Amino acid sequence: MASKSCPNCAAPYNVGLNKCPYCGTSYFDMSCIDINSLEPFYLKLKMGDMTVTSKVVATPDSAIDVSYDCTDFELGDGSIHRVATSSHADFDLHFTTVRDYGNKNNKLFSITKEE
Repeated sequence: MASKSCPNCAAPYNVGLNKCPYCGTSYFDMSCIDINSLEPFYLKLKMGDMTVTSKVVATPDSAIDVSYDCTDFELGDGSIHRVATSSHADFDLHFTTVRDYGNKNNKLFSITKEE
């Protein structure tokens, strides 16, 4: 497995673990997914002791919205400067399940339970 730097503490960690062993930050690398290509891919979601696996495609209405909170500062010469004090991003990702015609069972999704 490849290693990357933690987005929180910059320590190197194994991307297969999806969690930094140093600071505990959860991290899911979706850089291999091109939302604009609309190519299907397998998505696996873990919910407690259940895992749902499905072939999905990102829908065109997926979006990332970045906004900034600003503060105005008045300088001695009377001019006002606006400075971004914080920023945040909202990720609105939508996926649609597609049939996996390569799979002989042709299921929309599968659910497995850990023992």
